[in-house]
Amino acid sequence: MPFLNVFFEAILWILSAIQWLVFIWVLLSWILFFAGQSSFRWRRRQAYHFLEQLNDLFTRMTLPLLRPFRRLLRRFNTHGIDWSPMLLLLAIFIIRGLVVALWQTILKP
Repeated sequence: MPFLNVFFEAILWILSAIQWLVFIWVLLSWILFFAGQSSFRWRRRQAYHFLEQLNDLFTRMTLPLLRPFRRLLRRFNTHGIDWSPMLLLLAIFIIRGLVVALWQTILKP
């Protein structure tokens, strides 16, 4: 049974890492948006360029995970709001709950 413990812990760790990637990407995109709307973009060009590169990196990491949810949301008129990160986080919470329930069921004496 130690293999199953490691397996379930690895799944939970991966889900947690994805959750933090999405959360950081959302916050970074908000910061970049508001920095682009203010004079920060012109006064601190190097810092703004660094934020753009960091946002690009996180976008490339999260885009493959968000793409199925964006396809699903195309059918609905969301008025320009991207709900795909919230749906991904909701799916992660559901999967995490299922994994924990399965883990407790399998390892119950």
